[in-house]
Amino acid sequence: MKRAGKLLLASLFLGLGWQSSSFAEEQRYISIRNTDSMWIQGVCSLVFRLDNGGNGEFSHLSVTIRLNDKAGNPLSEGTLDVPPFGDSDATRSIDVATEFDCDKLEKASTITIIDASETRSNHAVVKLPLSTFDPQYYQPLKIKVGQRN
Repeated sequence: MKRAGKLLLASLFLGLGWQSSSFAEEQRYISIRNTDSMWIQGVCSLVFRLDNGGNGEFSHLSVTIRLNDKAGNPLSEGTLDVPPFGDSDATRSIDVATEFDCDKLEKASTITIIDASETRSNHAVVKLPLSTFDPQYYQPLKIKVGQRN
């Protein structure tokens, strides 16, 4: 009887431990926004800010994004190579960039995240659900030039 009770307790604790780690995994998210675009030596670069909200560390990420025209047709794909981030409030966000042909970027009207994977510390590559990403529309404030009053 004692052995059966111990097995039952062990099973219960293992189940709770698996459930809590699974719950923590489901709580992770990444807010992503396109913060800048620039021309660099014949190619155009898009800069993105990724922020985990201080809620769960991410290992190395590979995020595939696609440029689409106004009709939603694909124009080009690029990959964001994201180093680990989010293990503290100081590292909860990171800026990353990828390059595109400038002609394709000029014709683009939307960006779609089409694939994402995370390389864990044990070198296992895990596909992330696209629902991990929370796209944000970023519009900076207008800058004016004026004199002091």
